[in-house]
Amino acid sequence: MIVGDWYNGQSINDSKGFLNDKATRLIGWATMRQLRIKPDTCRLKSTIRGLIKHCYDDYSASSEERGSFLPGWTTNTTQNYSKLITQAFIYQTSEQLDTYNYIGQHATYRSGGYVYEFRGQHATYRSGGYVYEFRGSLSELYNDLSELHQLEWIDKQTRAVIIQMNLYNPNIPIFTSAVIIIEILSSSGIFFSVRFEPLSVDAFTSIFQIVCAFIYLTFILYFMILEIRSFIHLKKLYFRQVWSYIEIGIIACSWTSVGIHVWRANEAKRITRLFRETHGDIYLNFQLLAYINDIFSFLLAFCCFFGTLKLLRLCRYNRRLALLSDTLGRSARELLSFSFMFSIVFMAFLALFYLQFLSLIWECSSLLRTAQMLFEMLLLKFDATEITQAAPFLGPLYFTWFILFVVFVCINMFVSIINDNFRAARDYVHKVDHDDQDIFTNVFKKIQWWCGNNEESANIVTFNTKPNVIMISEMADPIKRLSYKLDELMVYIDRRYEDKMVRIAWNETTVSTLDCQKISRSDEISIIETYHPINKDYDHMKIEELKTSHASNDNIDEEMDIEHNNDEIISSDFDPNAIIQRFLFIFFAFIINYKFYLSID
Repeated sequence: MIVGDWYNGQSINDSKGFLNDKATRLIGWATMRQLRIKPDTCRLKSTIRGLIKHCYDDYSASSEERGSFLPGWTTNTTQNYSKLITQAFIYQTSEQLDTYNYIGQHATYRSGGYVYEFRGQHATYRSGGYVYEFRGSLSELYNDLSELHQLEWIDKQTRAVIIQMNLYNPNIPIFTSAVIIIEILSSSGIFFSVRFEPLSVDAFTSIFQIVCAFIYLTFILYFMILEIRSFIHLKKLYFRQVWSYIEIGIIACSWTSVGIHVWRANEAKRITRLFRETHGDIYLNFQLLAYINDIFSFLLAFCCFFGTLKLLRLCRYNRRLALLSDTLGRSARELLSFSFMFSIVFMAFLALFYLQFLSLIWECSSLLRTAQMLFEMLLLKFDATEITQAAPFLGPLYFTWFILFVVFVCINMFVSIINDNFRAARDYVHKVDHDDQDIFTNVFKKIQWWCGNNEESANIVTFNTKPNVIMISEMADPIKRLSYKLDELMVYIDRRYEDKMVRIAWNETTVSTLDCQKISRSDEISIIETYHPINKDYDHMKIEELKTSHASNDNIDEEMDIEHNNDEIISSDFDPNAIIQRFLFIFFAFIINYKFYLSID
């Protein structure tokens, strides 16, 4: 904790307050804090009171020792000790030390003042205690620690020793809160844990972060307005939607993060001001700043979690990604029933392994560790050697039962449920044509087209409207489309007129002359291509469409021919009025078509 000499024995100048690495500055001094319990905190049975005089229980807030003593944990002494040694046996409150709580696994204990939770292993320790400050030269520290050892500063009543120090590295620059905790249980077990938490006192390190924060808050404000409108419109139905809670989670965590960020900035500003005024020569506790920083990190983690779930909802427009949500939605009830059954089976094996191997193997020393071991078995990543050595017969037997009932049966049931519902969701997606499934594809191609990739512009998806399907390319030139329709009308009129003329000639001849041939449709198309007044600009693709439509009309014409042949009375009179009407109709249609042709040119 104190800078030493160089490797060649030369002393270091201008390195006051630095650690021995010559790069890290110690803010103030390090402290070693002890938490003790009162003697005789547990009850002894009458049968052993004659053998054991004192009993020391585990740490708790009610059994904590808060009295002040003289060196050696006595109330009367004639020897004189230094101020630091004497102060190490005087209890100080959390307000005097500016310290906060530590949370472990045995219990949670509260104390007044500001609270900072250190995740330990066995207990939560109050923020007061008996403190020794590491101050002075290196030789003085050696002498003081040796004297504390002789005075039994750590004895049977000690339940925790906490070493705290705050560091600053000017090369980065960044602050660090370091906490080293030694927990001593009533069973004489000692557990060691360390926590190093780097802290940044700057709210924003670049303009880019400020811009991103502003854009993020703008979107959050916009989404909050949308959710308020949805709540006013849906009322009670709003809380029946799962995605509503995700939106509420994003908004709540975001605005809470803003408040925590302001709180952290104010605390960092206070620490920076004290550090500047005192030049780092007083003890500054970073526990509160680290506590605020942890809360801020938790809120950001929840924002990312809810935001990722919302991204999954937006990806429902992709056909493949939508299969996940559809599959989970279809299998929700079956998975709920399966989870209930699986929980019963898993709890049965949890009780079996815990009670059988509680005192034999470390993995079964607690319910949490036993559950972790069973999950490793479930993933087939567990080495059963230790169980076999602990119980040569029952160990392999229990392990085999777990593999058969849980891995082979339960896991296969789970996979079957997911597989069946996945097939049903996939078949439904393939049967139902959703235009919104191609949104992502169209967006990506549109972006490529904006970036200059003109090849993708021809592949942009055009969404259809129901019941009529009209392509955008056909809507681009309605005059040209009308010209094509008039051409089709003229061909149809010509064909019907020629067919009737053939039928009249057929009826006027005898049975032996029934070998007359009708004008084929291919001849009609060739005539159109040759003699049509707009043959030079006629679209060959439309000619092919006419051929296809005429091929389908041939079947209709054959049926009409059969009906005409079955008629017993067929008028053989030549109607000149009908011919004149047809001629005038064809003539006006030709004139209209020709005018449109001139307008196109």
